[in-house]
This record gives sequence, structure tokens and C-alpha cells, in this order.
Amino acid sequence: MIAVTMGNFAYAKTQEEVLPIKERLNNSKPTYANKYSIVKFFQEHVYYANENDLSNFIKLYAPTYISNDGFNLTSTRELFSDLWKQYNGIKYKNKVNSAAFYGDTAIVNVSESAFANIAGDARKGTLKSYVDVIYYLERKGNSWIITGENVITEEIIISWGDARSVAMYLEAPQLVSSGEEYSAKLFIAPPRGIFAIGSISNEIVSYPQKPQKDVFKKFSQDYTIERIMMANSKDTNEYVVASIGYSRPTNNQSGGVNVNLSGYACLIRRVNVVPKNKYIEVKSENKQSK
Repeated sequence: MIAVTMGNFAYAKTQEEVLPIKERLNNSKPTYANKYSIVKFFQEHVYYANENDLSNFIKLYAPTYISNDGFNLTSTRELFSDLWKQYNGIKYKNKVNSAAFYGDTAIVNVSESAFANIAGDARKGTLKSYVDVIYYLERKGNSWIITGENVITEEIIISWGDARSVAMYLEAPQLVSSGEEYSAKLFIAPPRGIFAIGSISNEIVSYPQKPQKDVFKKFSQDYTIERIMMANSKDTNEYVVASIGYSRPTNNQSGGVNVNLSGYACLIRRVNVVPKNKYIEVKSENKQSK
């Protein structure tokens, strides 16, 4: 028998009852077996995604799954179903950066990317996305199941036509406080002969996504557009969305100028919104003597 003391209470446990605790401690070690099981799990994750196999893909998620955007299992299933219908043939890659083990749970940092060709237009287009995410896992037999996730960074670039040959960058903070003012800035470097107009807006992360109306304007002389925005006060993460229209002005026979849309781009960056904690007490350093 092994005596166990908790506070003022003491009770005895048999050796058999202690074994599961030892097993949990062993499971907390970053052993080769533990690391391999994580890598194998995310190989299955990306395989089912590339096959657009929604049935097996969603089985990798727990019924109680929740993301830092508030998506549950049902909304996640619908989101991927719609995405794979819209971008048929989308391909994913992932890389497990680190994994920490705590008994029958694990916290895993994964970098993910996706690529898809956009069909249905005379000018070819592409979708590219880059995500850095923390997954929360629980053991399920010899494998794992996803119980939650926290997306740290996310960038999406959709472009077609002339936009595919233009260097573009959208700058926005990764983290802001609820209701806080912040700046977003768009940079482009168009080749000579290409004219561009752009817009910047912010949208809360929702499903289905509810896009804001674009208000386009000319770029400044250094080809930048900046906008000061207010983070939402709904304690919901949001996206900064930049839209850019490109054209190649040409002279017509009557002496006028033809301006036709020759390219389009949409750049999206995630901004995680931190709720205001009303229970943080800041004590004054100026102590008055009595």
C-alpha cells in the first residue's frame, strides 16, 4: 500500500491504482513514439484535406471541438464543405513545428499552407493561404483527436490577371484590444503601364463571411494606401481585407482612353481581438505616508 496525503486527509492506494498516474507521466515525455504519433496524425489530417474527404477529415475532430473564433464541429464541417466546393482541387501542406505533451493531451504548433487555381475566367487566377495555428489534442486509442485550435496568424492572397505579376503586401497588427484603434497599410509595386486602385476594410470572422462594401481610391505616389480602423467591441476576431483592381489604359481610335479591368487581387490578414479584462487591478506606485 502507498499512503497519500492531501491536506488534513490521508488515504491509501494500491499499487495498481498508482500505475495509471505513472502511465500519464510517461505520456507527458517528448518520446520518439509520442512525436511520431503527432506527425502521423497530421499526415492523415492533410491527406484527407487534399482528397476533400470530408467524412474522414471531420472524424479527426472531437464532438466538443471549439476554435478561438467560436467555430464548433458543425460550423467547421460546413465551412470546409463550402470551401472545397468553391475551390475544387485545393492542395494543402503542413509542418509540425513543436509538440508538448501533458498526459493524455498535447499542444501542437503547425504551419499550414494551401494553393488552388481559380477557374472560370479567361485570365488565370490563384488562391494562396498561410496559417500558423496551435492545435489542442487528446489521445484516442493509438492516435489523437482535435479538441480545439487557436489560429495565431493567417494570410490569404487571391489574385488573377495582371495582379499575379505584382508585388503586394498588407500590413496589419496580429493582436489588438477590443474597441482599440489600429492602422492597416497596403503596399504594391506595379510594373510600368499598369494602373491600380485599392480599398481596405475590416470584417469580423463569421460564417458565412459577411463582406463589407469596398470604397476604392487611388494609391499615393509611393503606391501605398493606409487606413485607420477601430477593432470591433464584440470580442470577435476579425480580418483586414484589401482589394486591388488593376487596368492597362489604352488609346482608342477616337482619341479617348479605354480602361478595362485587367487584374484583381484580394489580400486578407487576421487580426486577433483580445477582450478587455475588467478584473485587472493596477496599484499605484505612489504610496502616501500616513
